Amino acid sequence: VWPVEEIDALAYSRGETAGDTPLRRLTLPEYIETVRSTLGVNIGKKARELVLGDVRADGFNNTAYNLNVDLEHVEAYRKLAQLIVDRMDMAKFASKYIDCERLTDDCMRELVAKMGKWILRGPLNDHEVTVFRGIASSVASAGGSFEEAVKYTIQAMLQSPAFLYRIEHQKGDGTRWPVSGYELASRMSYIIWGGPPDEELMQAADEGRLYDRSAVKEQVERMLKDPRAIKRSLQFVSQWLNLERLDNLTSNPEKFPDWSETLADDMRRETLMFFRYVVWGQKRPLADLMNAQVTYLTPRLAEHYGIEPKGEGGRRYELSSISSRGGLLTQGSVLTIGGDEASTVTRGLFVLRDILRGRVGEPPPCLDTSPVPTEPGLTKRAIAKQRIANPSCGGCHRKFEPLSFGLVQYDGRGSYQEEDRHGNKLRDDGKLVFPGKKEPVPYDSSAEMMDFLAESDRVAETMTWKLTQFAVGRPLGPTDVPIVERIHQSAKAKGGTYPALIKAIINSDLVQTIKTENSDEREQHTDR
Repeated sequence: VWPVEEIDALAYSRGETAGDTPLRRLTLPEYIETVRSTLGVNIGKKARELVLGDVRADGFNNTAYNLNVDLEHVEAYRKLAQLIVDRMDMAKFASKYIDCERLTDDCMRELVAKMGKWILRGPLNDHEVTVFRGIASSVASAGGSFEEAVKYTIQAMLQSPAFLYRIEHQKGDGTRWPVSGYELASRMSYIIWGGPPDEELMQAADEGRLYDRSAVKEQVERMLKDPRAIKRSLQFVSQWLNLERLDNLTSNPEKFPDWSETLADDMRRETLMFFRYVVWGQKRPLADLMNAQVTYLTPRLAEHYGIEPKGEGGRRYELSSISSRGGLLTQGSVLTIGGDEASTVTRGLFVLRDILRGRVGEPPPCLDTSPVPTEPGLTKRAIAKQRIANPSCGGCHRKFEPLSFGLVQYDGRGSYQEEDRHGNKLRDDGKLVFPGKKEPVPYDSSAEMMDFLAESDRVAETMTWKLTQFAVGRPLGPTDVPIVERIHQSAKAKGGTYPALIKAIINSDLVQTIKTENSDEREQHTDR
């Protein structure tokens, strides 16, 4: 008998990435925050205009293997570097690191070393100091000023791989060894804040205190109290639920005449405000997102849901007396995943993959996967059951389509209805099949389904896997399984909250050590 932990299909689906410490380009939000925190310049609007957006891969936009750089990136970073330095006071910025304003070798080398350590998130070696020092020499030979030398030096640093990437020392021999203090500082800050270390964290790295677990714990506690931690958590939930797709979501105007971009934006705001209130305001376990009886609605979205509006702006609504609402899966931002036709296939796959961390193969090539429209006497559930009963389709569809039966009373844009447009009566009872469990769990209503999900350790494990993957910036593989299980148990013992999970991730070997596999070991691992 093999326990599910030993044969987890999802863990083994990307085994070739297991244990790697990937080279990572800063994502666009990370770049913007790094510039703001390091140089005090808000370049967000211009950066979003010039830099290509990060493409989603394996469920997140920060997946390292997908963060490529092409000539458009190079040109965009060049333009941004120039815009950034044009907004800075060079003399004032340089005065933080040295007292002199002369283009002498001693003065410029000291400036390059101290300023570079801050901008590039760690000490520069002699070769790097010499290279950046050469910029000041060129400026001096052309009759330029100290301010110009500082300006061009910062421009060069902003285009350096050491700034644009998170580069770490790697032996490549397949062994694990502790990260350096500066590497750990960057890992901690980008996991918690999505930006670079601050002065206090850098000082802790300077003094070697980050080799002490108790000092790391102190820093993490401090950093989680910073508003940037909340902002980073919202980036996580936005990517996990793929809320960016709402930017381009359109609807058939004949079927949904009231649909608009502003309503889509209201749905995104609902989910983000809901997440912030439950996770940070109420400090509840992440799994409680499945059935928390509260949400935030604008008057427009409240009317869309059939709820009496309270007033302007995003207001908090208690949902304990509204059985049709409560939890992430009843929010429009998630329900719209099913498209105009409220596809039970797409919704079921979402629950399987992103809530229960399950896996199913792709449909055969050339198969028409367009949702089948309902008709009199034929509901979505009836159509789904036909697919499940079909010998060619049922083997896969029975694994995920029933997971969406509790959501069939919500149309393609999240409105609640007890019968569809053809007058078919809709039911919201069904069965949940949890991966690794032999028997399905029946439920009588969508509200009961949400309760079962909130109480399920499998859902809590999914939260652990999703946040851990977001933190390390790569898919998780089989060698990560025991580490992630320890992360999960540690966080669970501390209440299963977002801060508890972040602390467990940072204290784990995935963050505290580096491991890269050489080609021979990679081949052996793949053979196994």
